[in-house]
Amino acid sequence: MGEFSRKDYISHLPQSIIETILAKVPTRDAVRTSILSKKWRYQWATMTQLVLDEEYMGFSCYRNVSRNKILRFIVRYFLLHDGPIHKFKISTLYSISSTEMDTWLLFLSRKDIKELLLEVWQSRNYWNFQTRNYWIFRTPSCIFSCQKLTRLKLYRFKVEPPLGFQGFPCLKYLNLFGGNVTIEVIENLISGCPLLEKFKFNNEDILALTVCSPNLKHLTVRGIFKYIYLEHTPLLVHLILDFTSLQWEDNVPVRVPVTHNCLKVISLGEINFEEMKQVSYVRQLLLQSPNLQELHIVAGDVKCLNPNAAGMDFWEREFPTDFTFKHLKIVNMDYSCSRIDIAFLIFVLGRSPVLEKMCIKLESFDDISDAELSRLQQASANIQLHLFD
Repeated sequence: MGEFSRKDYISHLPQSIIETILAKVPTRDAVRTSILSKKWRYQWATMTQLVLDEEYMGFSCYRNVSRNKILRFIVRYFLLHDGPIHKFKISTLYSISSTEMDTWLLFLSRKDIKELLLEVWQSRNYWNFQTRNYWIFRTPSCIFSCQKLTRLKLYRFKVEPPLGFQGFPCLKYLNLFGGNVTIEVIENLISGCPLLEKFKFNNEDILALTVCSPNLKHLTVRGIFKYIYLEHTPLLVHLILDFTSLQWEDNVPVRVPVTHNCLKVISLGEINFEEMKQVSYVRQLLLQSPNLQELHIVAGDVKCLNPNAAGMDFWEREFPTDFTFKHLKIVNMDYSCSRIDIAFLIFVLGRSPVLEKMCIKLESFDDISDAELSRLQQASANIQLHLFD
C-alpha cells in the first residue's frame, strides 16, 4: 500500500497532457515545476505558448517587483527554451527598450511563431513633448518574415514593411492599436492577408481608409478618418465603427453604397444625429445592409444646435417608402438625449416588422416632451422596450 501511494502518476502522463497543464498555470509557476524531479526539470522548456504578462508571469503584485528582475526572467526563459514557440504574448506596464524588443522578436522569428501579441511601453517617457506625440516602437523587419503568423497585435508600433513584402498568407486576426502607419501600408497589409477574418484598427492620424478583404468577417475601426469605404468585404458579419473625431469628406455618401448581404451586426459609436455627413453615412450603410439583425448605437454629446442639422423628418424623407428592416430583432441606444435621436428610434420601430427588443439609455428626459415619449411607447407596443436614465 505504501509503495502504491508513492507512485508518481503525474510524471507518467502523456507529454501532450503535461504541456496542457503547464499552459494553464502562470509562466513562473510552470518554470518552478523544474524542482519536482529530474523528469520535470526541463518540461517547461518545450512549452509552445509563452504568455508574459503580470497575471501569467505570477507577478500579481508586480509593482513590488523590479523591472530588471522581470527582464532577467524573460531573458533566461528564452535562453533555456527548446523547440518551437507558437504563441508569444507580452503585456506589461514596465517600459521596454527597442533593443530588448528587437532581440526578443529576432529570437521568436526563428521559433515557428504563429500568434504574436505585443502590448508594451517604450523605455523613455510615454509622451514626447517635443513632437507632441507618443513614443512608439519601430517594427523590426524580422516580424515580416514570420510567414506562419495567424494572429498579430501591435500596440503603438511604427509599421513599415520591408521592400518586397507580400503579406502574411496565414494571418486571420490583425489588431493595430495607435502607432504610426500610412494609409498605403495599411491597405496593402490588409490586401496581402488573403485569409484575414478579423481586423481591429485604432487610428490617431487623419486617414481615408478603403478596406478590401474578401474573407473579412469582423471589422472594428476607431479614430480620426476622412471616410471609411468597405470596397470589397462580401463576408463581413460584424461592423464596429466609432465616429469620434471623424472629419468626413463631402463625398462620403458616394463612398458607401456597396451591398453587404452577410452583415448582421452594426455597432456605431459617438454618432451626432445632427451632423448631416454622419447621418448620410449611416443612411447609406443601413440601406446597403439588407440582412441586418442587430443595431447598437452610442449617441454622441451634442454641444449646441447645428444649423445644418439633418432635421426631425430626415429618416422618413430620405428612405424609400417601402423600405423595411426585414431581419432586425435587437436595437440598443446608449446616452440618447435629443429629440432627433428619438425621431430616429421611432423611424426604426415603424420600419422593423420582426423587432423583438429595444433598449434605450437616456442621459436626460429634459429635452424630450411627454408627447414624444408617448409616441415612442405607442410605436413599440409589440416589443420589449426598456428605458433607462
